[in-house]
Amino acid sequence: MASEAGEESAIRGLRHRLWIERVFFALIVAGILAFHFGKLGTRRVCLIAIDGKPAAVVASRSDASRLLDDIKKASGMAGDVSFSHKVTLHSIAAAGQRVLPDAEALGVLSEKLQPVVQASAILVNGELVVGLPDRKEAVQTLSSLLRELSPRVEGVQASFKESVKVETRDVSADHFAATAEEALAKIMKSAAPKGTHEVEPGETGWKIALTHHVPLSRLAAANQGVDLNRIRAGDELKIPGELPPLTVIARRDIREELAPGVSKTVRVTYENGVEVSREVVARERPPTGRRRRPRTSEDVTP
Repeated sequence: MASEAGEESAIRGLRHRLWIERVFFALIVAGILAFHFGKLGTRRVCLIAIDGKPAAVVASRSDASRLLDDIKKASGMAGDVSFSHKVTLHSIAAAGQRVLPDAEALGVLSEKLQPVVQASAILVNGELVVGLPDRKEAVQTLSSLLRELSPRVEGVQASFKESVKVETRDVSADHFAATAEEALAKIMKSAAPKGTHEVEPGETGWKIALTHHVPLSRLAAANQGVDLNRIRAGDELKIPGELPPLTVIARRDIREELAPGVSKTVRVTYENGVEVSREVVARERPPTGRRRRPRTSEDVTP
């Protein structure tokens, strides 16, 4: 009997000890779970930062990525579209944050972000004119410009007056064209003069350029032959378009007959299809040396 009582007491002791250990273990597990679930249970949202500065808070990272993709697609540019600014996404606690609905977030981001794409850019005097998907389209655009701005006559040799080159660089949507035809239309429309400005008393070339938001050099290029330092009230100046002016210089030689055996070669120069000068580059006439008369019997002395 004593042994049975001792065994029961030992069993009860073991059960009590096991119960205490289980409770202790459960408390530890509960503490760990409470910590983790408490941390995970805090609602998280996504902060979109532009160049390190907060721009908008949206519900999730997937929402942020979708909105950024929508802005890229809306640019209409083909290829690997990115942004000219550095865009980063950050997971933050929702507490105290105003989460923007999609429409509002899209508007905020669209105002602050500029989509760009690597393109074959046509530069005129170092200024970007238009970007195209590849170099072939860019070269085709320049060839079309030479034809479009040259006179409709045969035998002309045309080239650009300005420094024109093609290089790869990031181009924004407002300077991008998907095809050579689209680029040609964009250049012809934008490069056209905006209009004219009648000089008022006291105005200077610098002030007029400032008024119309164009560089003074472009104002001078649009008014060749005009000294902007000597303009007077009543003079009219052409106001250049948005893009640097593109001037095609075309030349052809014409042979003109002046008299039998007498001719001259005239070099005609055109700027954007308009004749601007004529220059005599060569003359042809019969030899001026005295011709010897054939000898006859009368010329022989006895």
